[in-house]
Amino acid sequence: MAINKNNIAPFTQLDALIPLISDLFAAIKQKKADSRDIMQRIIDDVILIADTKPNATLAAIHLSNQVSPLKQPIYSAALAHMIGKQHGIKPNIQQSLMNAIITCNITFYELQVLLNTMEGKLTEEQRIKVEKHALKGAQLVEAAGIIDPIMTKAMRQHHERPDGSGYPNHLTGDDISTPALIIGICETYTARIDGRAYRKPVHPREALANLFKEENPRIKALMLNFAKAIGVYPPGTWVKLATGETAIVTEVRKDSPLPVVKALFDHNDTPYMGVVARDCSTKEARITGSTSPPCRPSVDLPVLFESL
Repeated sequence: MAINKNNIAPFTQLDALIPLISDLFAAIKQKKADSRDIMQRIIDDVILIADTKPNATLAAIHLSNQVSPLKQPIYSAALAHMIGKQHGIKPNIQQSLMNAIITCNITFYELQVLLNTMEGKLTEEQRIKVEKHALKGAQLVEAAGIIDPIMTKAMRQHHERPDGSGYPNHLTGDDISTPALIIGICETYTARIDGRAYRKPVHPREALANLFKEENPRIKALMLNFAKAIGVYPPGTWVKLATGETAIVTEVRKDSPLPVVKALFDHNDTPYMGVVARDCSTKEARITGSTSPPCRPSVDLPVLFESL
């Protein structure tokens, strides 16, 4: 069923696309003629959701409790759409980027379920599967009759890094396409804010800061536009204010690096009955850092964000 553009609800509609990712992967593996149609439907829905309610979309990603590994292509696609718009990617390149980001892990997601719960080292067999999945994914897509050279190049290269530390071919510098770099940024970011059995999730600002450590100028330019698109404190981020209150970021401002925040807990960590608007541009209510909510807030967060 197509999404009603007059009733956009990112918290439910993004996750509702997850079964379609499973359908898409099955269709590609079975070389079905409707593979491209399924792929385009997913992309169109992600773009509609992200463009209509960008702040709620970001909040849904950052506040997600979804456990399926198939959430990553959906969430990463929404982020890739935002960074692509901010970076000024040409429409045809952007289409190929979106095609690639929802299919690049087609041969990896089943292994990913296991890896996400592992605490030890990979076996040699697992390591080979990890390093080859980008190439095999592109081969599957081409075998299904989806011919898009920019897409499949990005799929093959999405784990390559400009310093040559990536895989499978240890490419460097300009040998790596911009769509591949964007996929790498989005996947790394979503993985870091999600957490694994072997590590806890990090706060969004910390995840951004880690990505900003990259020295390559192309990565730096992309990261700057990524931060502009989602904010240094993205919607859905919990922050501590100088007042001692715990607030949540509700909106990215186009004209300011400072976000819009709503306090949900007082300085004693007691939930407010509702939300309290705070101006974090003032010294009294400035953001002092990222945090986690002390307990469950009194407000329904999806309702809060989707009503904005």
